[in-house]
Amino acid sequence: IKTHPNADIVHNTFYLPHGLAPMRGAKRVVTVYDMIPELLPQTRRRLDLMTLKRRYVDAADHIICISEATKKDLLSVYPEVQAPVTVIHLGVDEKFIPNLEPLPDLPDQYILMVGHRGQYKDAAVLFRAFAAIADEFPEVKLVCIGGGPFTRDERALLARLKITSRVRQDVLSDPRMPAAFANALAFVFPSRHEGFGLPVLEAMACGTPTVVAEATSLPEVGGDAALYFSPGDPRELAEQLRQLVESADLRERMSKTGVEHAAGFTWANTAQRTAAAYGEVTG
Repeated sequence: IKTHPNADIVHNTFYLPHGLAPMRGAKRVVTVYDMIPELLPQTRRRLDLMTLKRRYVDAADHIICISEATKKDLLSVYPEVQAPVTVIHLGVDEKFIPNLEPLPDLPDQYILMVGHRGQYKDAAVLFRAFAAIADEFPEVKLVCIGGGPFTRDERALLARLKITSRVRQDVLSDPRMPAAFANALAFVFPSRHEGFGLPVLEAMACGTPTVVAEATSLPEVGGDAALYFSPGDPRELAEQLRQLVESADLRERMSKTGVEHAAGFTWANTAQRTAAAYGEVTG
């Protein structure tokens, strides 16, 4: 990293070794997105093994966490942190809006999951929950966007649950994602551990009823606008999905509440609060 000789602040958002180079007197602000590699070491990627998050945290003059849950995790893993810690939520892009035209290559009625599915993301819980209601709602499909093709284990599970023909995996470009959200009967985010959970806000901003695991940062992000289930419990998730698919009135109420809730998370507010943190660190 090359630091401008007149910089007052260097803001690090990742933790590779070269970013710890001397900064000629500039203050250091460090953003911590989550503590998942530290709390769930079995999930570490090769890139995580190359990072020096602890040294960045120790060198920081100010730390920004993207949720209260991440701040709690940070102070649990590194209780001796000396720098002030500010929580600044992320925002949702203005392209995520309701009432968009359906995508012709997606089903007419579908429940949506977005992103990685393995490990703590708990897609298997959603598969089991969907299987529990699939016979009641034969027109409804389950669509997984991103996360790569289904693995051998996932295909075997879908086969055992007898829902292979009802579940599909797709890849969509970023410009098409708002329409994918906006036309889903429901969006499900079953993850057991998140630093924030941006797809939850994106779904809500599109007016999509949203169901999430009651874990880590997700209640903080979803607030009163989401439905919750106990992490890892497919029966609870199935019941939440059942009532959503059955009730157009509930979906309409949740759609309205979700749009209003997501409107409180803007990138402008994120920028303003980040600027205020810069002001604090420079005195």
